[in-house]
Amino acid sequence: MNKKISILLALIITLLIYLSYLHLNNTSLPREKAIVGRVIDGDTLVLNDGRTIRLLNINSPEKSTPLSQESTSLVKLLENETIEMEITGKDIYNRYLSRIYTPEYLNLKLVSLGLASKFLVQDSELKLFANAEKEAIEKSRGIWNKSIYLNCFSSTIDQKKEKVTIKNLCPPINISGWVLKDESRKEYKFNTILNNQITLYSTIGTDNNNILHWNSKTNVWNDDRDSLYLFDSNNNLAHYNFYGY
Repeated sequence: MNKKISILLALIITLLIYLSYLHLNNTSLPREKAIVGRVIDGDTLVLNDGRTIRLLNINSPEKSTPLSQESTSLVKLLENETIEMEITGKDIYNRYLSRIYTPEYLNLKLVSLGLASKFLVQDSELKLFANAEKEAIEKSRGIWNKSIYLNCFSSTIDQKKEKVTIKNLCPPINISGWVLKDESRKEYKFNTILNNQITLYSTIGTDNNNILHWNSKTNVWNDDRDSLYLFDSNNNLAHYNFYGY
């Protein structure tokens, strides 16, 4: 066989294999239409057929926290309306995890407006949601009002050892009443003055000087990716850090 023809055939076969790979790995989920019956909060709703839907990739503020009403009010506009959705599975509470389209991608819109944070984001959407949240933070949208102490901290997260080290780059700051949280709803409230640095372990233990313990019965930090948010006593964002995105 002619050498040029052999090379051409090899290139064609390689291209076909590559296209097949793309097809298998980029097949979108089927969309279905449904009517929203009732909205529970900014990331959970109930359809007319009784199914409870949990919006994928996001976490909206709890009902008792600032701006929970804003995210809930936005989603409530969908009550009795027809939406499109892509269901990816169920969570531990038997809720259907879903992307919602109105026709905008509602999950991403909530993050872009600062009305929700990213949470357990699907691999294919990591950069999309991380960039949307970063922009919302930079522009102080929604829940991301900036603290006057925003540039005072640096942090490192050791998810394997379940510890966080926070360094203070400013004069000593009284951080009593400040809250540190992860992407989920796990929170730790400080009751101390931060001089140079503190290390917070997720494990159970006795606090000693600059060593603190969350006393969590379960791990806090995910092995693959997670986010740290530090809010001051006025619920303004004082520091954030995330890994795996």
